Amino acid sequence: MAKSSKKIQVEVKETAQNKEGFVELALYVNQEQIGMIQQEEGKPVTVITNAGTESKAKSIDEGINNLLMDYNLHQL
Repeated sequence: MAKSSKKIQVEVKETAQNKEGFVELALYVNQEQIGMIQQEEGKPVTVITNAGTESKAKSIDEGINNLLMDYNLHQL
């Protein structure tokens, strides 16, 4: 018996902290913030979950993927 598919809305929004040389993005799933992604120019991407756990990623795309995997592991 197969599970039915759920529709999940994922959004990436820039925050007010963005400025030249610094990028901060908030990741939302179904209008609930699940984490933040920060990158200073010339430095690796920092991924911060809502639980406060910080990790590093090579790119913003990898950081988004890491946040989604963490959310699926602990929330769904």
